[in-house]
Amino acid sequence: MRKLPDSFTFQDGRRVLTRADWEERSKELQELFHYYMYGVMPETSGEQVSYVKTEQGLQVHVTRGEANAVFTARFSLPPEDCALEGPYPVIFTIGSLEGWHPEGTTVTNHIEQANKRGYAVVTLLPAEIASDNSARTGAFFTLYPYSAEMADPGIFVALGWAAGKVMDALEQQLYPDLDTERTIITGFSRWGKASLVIGMMDKRFALVNPHASGAGGMASFRHSFEGKNYLWGTAGKSEPLEALHSEGEAHWFNSTFLQFKDPAELPYDQHQLAALIAPRALLLTGGYEDDWVNPEGMYVSYAEAERVFNFLGAAEQIGIAYRAGGHNRTQEDIDHLLEFCEWRLRGIQPVSCDFKSSLYEPWQG
Repeated sequence: MRKLPDSFTFQDGRRVLTRADWEERSKELQELFHYYMYGVMPETSGEQVSYVKTEQGLQVHVTRGEANAVFTARFSLPPEDCALEGPYPVIFTIGSLEGWHPEGTTVTNHIEQANKRGYAVVTLLPAEIASDNSARTGAFFTLYPYSAEMADPGIFVALGWAAGKVMDALEQQLYPDLDTERTIITGFSRWGKASLVIGMMDKRFALVNPHASGAGGMASFRHSFEGKNYLWGTAGKSEPLEALHSEGEAHWFNSTFLQFKDPAELPYDQHQLAALIAPRALLLTGGYEDDWVNPEGMYVSYAEAERVFNFLGAAEQIGIAYRAGGHNRTQEDIDHLLEFCEWRLRGIQPVSCDFKSSLYEPWQG
């Protein structure tokens, strides 16, 4: 079993002993993730930004030099007869808040459910912002043409740029009934990875929920549980490091990340990305049978990150919630997210989940 990098040890060997030490260490860790994996946000001070409210939501117009770009953030607000009064917390979702629904199954409107419970939902459309391929098109790359010699950003950084622009609009009171102090960022699968990167980059997000994010998200690189026998069956293959180097996924990351062939060579592991959300709230969700995203590897990251949350006096700010089944976003997942949000953002104690237990054996790393 490979040893995980210690979150409390600086690169030069010093130990984290105080909260101030952790602040310094967290900056070091974030720099490692940017440099070796996700890429760096380019200098944006030269941008000119304007907003146009539409029936769908918000058009964001950005000019940089002679380049012009636009993308849309769809807004869905609580109904007028909502039992709760504003200002309302805001769920930012990268891509749809829905899951994948097999043919013939009933589709439940998760956005409508969130609205009825007093949450606004902002949907960012990744294809408008940064194409999910090596072409690197979309609003971000119109303004910042890709170059590995420059900032070398992967598309998760590009999505963080867009989320930040919409957050700026909320802070400018374009939607006065929305609460900028209670914002959530979430995503499913690859967009779950993106939500973590955005949560790392933008500290304004009060709660981060990467759902079924897998390798490059919340799954530990160093610990695969392929072939392990569980009550629900034998674990199949989980996504290896080399899969993230493939043509269909390499653009999520920077070019430096493509040089790593062995997870042991990485100067970090994903529990340290989770730790960078502390002391803000973090909820990890997924299915026990979702083998490709290494669900027990996610539990390893949770258990290790929890040590940092505990150190910061924020033990209840990190939670985990599994359910039966595979790679999807189900009604149970949405229920877990909303219940955790109610707890951490509104102070309503959870009743259906303790957000601490799982069917995995306690991690002894």
